[in-house]
Amino acid sequence: MRVLFVVALLAVATGLGGCASFGSSAVSPAPPPGPATASAPTPQVTDAVDALGLVAYATSMQGKPYLSGGESPRRGFDCSGLVHHVFGQFNFEIPRNTAAMAQRLPSVDLADLRAADLVFFDTQGPRYSHVGIYLGDGRFVHAPSPRTGRVIISSMADQYWNQHLSGARRPSP
Repeated sequence: MRVLFVVALLAVATGLGGCASFGSSAVSPAPPPGPATASAPTPQVTDAVDALGLVAYATSMQGKPYLSGGESPRRGFDCSGLVHHVFGQFNFEIPRNTAAMAQRLPSVDLADLRAADLVFFDTQGPRYSHVGIYLGDGRFVHAPSPRTGRVIISSMADQYWNQHLSGARRPSP
C-alpha cells in the first residue's frame, strides 16, 4: 500500500495528476514469468483497476472547493460527487449518492483495504452518510464539509474518522 501511495504522490508532484494524463486507460496484464530483469518492481494492480492512476488523479483534487451537490473540479465537490467524478474519469459507472454506493458495491473487509477502495463513515446519523477514496497507508481523500471548505486528505487513524468508520466497498469497472 505504501508503494502505491508514494508513487501516486510522485505522479501528482511531477504534474501527472491532471485529467488528461490518466484518462481511462486499461491496466496491462503482467508479463509472463521469465528470467529476472533489473527493472524496479511494478506495484500490483488487481481486478483490472488502474489503482495507481485513480489514486493519483483523486489526490490531485486536493484543495478543490467543497460545494453541496457539486461534482466538478471547476465548481467544487461534495463527498459523493468527488467519488463519482474520479471514478467516472476511469469509466466506472457508480451511483451518485453515498448510500446507493454502499448498497450496490461489493463490501470489503477493512483489514483488506487496497488503494482505490471506498471508505464510508457515519457522520450524520445514517450508517453511510460520508464517503472517501482510500489512498493506502491509512489515508483517504474526501470532500468533508462546508466547514472544511475543500477536498482534503485525512488519516483514518484520526480519532473522529476512526470512530465514525462504517465500512468499505470495492468498485470494479
